Amino acid sequence: MEAGELFRLEGNPGETLTIVPAAANLDKLGAGMTRGRLLVEGDAGALAASGLAGGHVRVQGDAGGRAGAGMVAGNLEITGSCGDCLGGPLIGTTHGMAGGMIRVGGSAGHRAGERLRRGLVVIDGDAGDYLGANMIAGTIAVAGRAGTWCGSGMRRGTLILARQPASMPATFNANGPRPPGFLALFRPLLGSAWAPLMANDADPFSRFLGDLAEEGMGEVLIAV
Repeated sequence: MEAGELFRLEGNPGETLTIVPAAANLDKLGAGMTRGRLLVEGDAGALAASGLAGGHVRVQGDAGGRAGAGMVAGNLEITGSCGDCLGGPLIGTTHGMAGGMIRVGGSAGHRAGERLRRGLVVIDGDAGDYLGANMIAGTIAVAGRAGTWCGSGMRRGTLILARQPASMPATFNANGPRPPGFLALFRPLLGSAWAPLMANDADPFSRFLGDLAEEGMGEVLIAV
């Protein structure tokens, strides 16, 4: 089989490189990139932009599991939905994403942001179970609904949830309201899915601290 049967490449040196996949099972598109721009016009397979160290990868479609796993810098943008372990650790490693930004226009599967170390993950749709599990630091924002065991084992970092999650571990303590002013910091990074929340400067977020089974210095902010 020739490469041209799997995908088509377009672009010149110094420009955006465009890949038009002929199938959705091309794995590791943009993996390990250090600079430049990569546009995937269609769905991507597993490990898209995994280990990204710089540059910008845009997937105009859905992506498979472990998209952005082990990222250390750069930007990953997925206009559709993605599979499990978004921004999580690469297989055989202990830390998830350590820098950069991931933005998902649709929904993410289970264990998004697991073991996140630094960086920002924005999900405009829903997130599966174990969102931000075992987070070490960093920020995850979800405009839809998160699944069960949200924030389980998180040590530090922040989860920003526009809706009440399906469940959180009992090892989180309510810490009162928090004014929504902090959202202004993220205003340039959040999309239209966040517009109703951004327009409301009055209603506070409910703040929960945990996971007390670990260091207990993480926070989950849930829109009231």
